[in-house]
Amino acid sequence: MKIQTLITSALIVSSLYLIWLNCAMNLERRYASKYAVVTGATGGVGQEIVAEMLKTMHVIAVDRDEQLLTDLVLKHKSSKNLVLPFVFDFTNKLSTFGPKFDSFLRQYNVDKLDVGMCFSNAGIGEFKQFEASSFEAKARFMQVNFSSHLAISDYFCKLFLTRTHAKSALIVTSSLITGTCGRFFALYHTSKTMLSALAASLYSEYASKGIDVLAVHPSSIANTKFMKGEGMKTLDSFASKYISHIGNLWISVTPKQIVAQMLSRVGKLNQTFVGFATVLNAVQGALLGRNLNAFLWSKCTFLDKLFTKNQ
Repeated sequence: MKIQTLITSALIVSSLYLIWLNCAMNLERRYASKYAVVTGATGGVGQEIVAEMLKTMHVIAVDRDEQLLTDLVLKHKSSKNLVLPFVFDFTNKLSTFGPKFDSFLRQYNVDKLDVGMCFSNAGIGEFKQFEASSFEAKARFMQVNFSSHLAISDYFCKLFLTRTHAKSALIVTSSLITGTCGRFFALYHTSKTMLSALAASLYSEYASKGIDVLAVHPSSIANTKFMKGEGMKTLDSFASKYISHIGNLWISVTPKQIVAQMLSRVGKLNQTFVGFATVLNAVQGALLGRNLNAFLWSKCTFLDKLFTKNQ
């Protein structure tokens, strides 16, 4: 009888916890923010973040492509809130982000204290053998996929500490790939693992100071241009046919699912996993550990011939 009671109690508590996790957060009340910043704003996930945040606040959309930003502004022209386009290329000198963003805020007469949320979402993919690229190419990749988030975190953590009237939120887009080292994803795995670790460290330091930090780990994403990026063009015909369509697989998640989890889990968790495959990958990563994961992947040498014929 006692065992049945314990099981019933555990099920009730677990159900209530899941309901609480998936309940929408009242962003206006928690963050008292008039503006949200979204980097990588013209991509699949970025556009979904912009569309969702426009329901409650203005959005500062950050991207390197001025034309795509213009299209994004026009797309939401009838929205009750504004999309303000800020052109910035994260392959450029990152130390210029702060001064340029400050100048941008002055140009649009935006009070810094009215910016209470930042979605650090910029990123690119790469699928190739480690030796297949130059050191300079590796450095550029890491600058976009990690150092850009470091620059964003540096700027916005300092800004958010001055918002003593309300909490603030820094949400970063990580990946399923943090759970396993894989093959041909050396830089991508490394950058996303670093990003998740950064988010955990910032959470431990700033949660008590009113900054909610969340790292979101999606599975493969449907309806995005990720697989069409420059770093994915080294795929041979077999890989191009199957890997480039990974977004169509049942394990894939949509930008809408990702953003819904971002907005329901921020302020509640530090790390969240979107999609069944991502949860399983995180579990196996924790159970097997880095040594066994790396050992097992090192034995998958057949993948070299399968995926890298033309590299």
